[in-house]
Amino acid sequence: MVVEINLLEQKEKRNILPYLVVAFFALLLLVLSIVFNAQKSNLVEESSRLDEQISQVKVEQESIATTSGGEGTEREQLNNSLEQLKGTVVPVIPVVEGLVSLLPERGFFESFALTGTSEITVNVRFDTIQEAAKYTNTLLQQSFISDVELAGVDTYVVDDTEDLYDYQPRYIASYYIVLEESTLTNEGVSTQ
Repeated sequence: MVVEINLLEQKEKRNILPYLVVAFFALLLLVLSIVFNAQKSNLVEESSRLDEQISQVKVEQESIATTSGGEGTEREQLNNSLEQLKGTVVPVIPVVEGLVSLLPERGFFESFALTGTSEITVNVRFDTIQEAAKYTNTLLQQSFISDVELAGVDTYVVDDTEDLYDYQPRYIASYYIVLEESTLTNEGVSTQ
């Protein structure tokens, strides 16, 4: 039997884990630096593109400012028009109160629209056609009204299931009224 004795030291296997960790972090740093550089270059390009757009907008603003030299006169004209409109304001609340005070007991407005500086369209409900005619005559006699036109009278159909003795407005009269501006501004609305 032969006995072998090895007096030489055995080589220990190298532990490569620290090298792998260092290599992994180096690779990670390399990838992160590439990504950050790519984002930086995109942001720089976008910034330069936005700077170009800003300069183009400034050039356009300057060209618009030079071509709109007459804008000051337009503003003055608009201000003058506004002042004229303020001078021709129709006092609507007194007009509505005056028109309502002339209504018969069971008459009422369905709609009221100021169509011009002194023109009004009104839809009024009445029980009888005679009340519509009386209201037209009363409107013609008012000092704050220069013209009244009865545009039409529509009939309101009463449902058969309703109580026949229950009064309901059965006629809708449409009026076109022209107000007397000088009377309105000087005296206000007064019913005669």
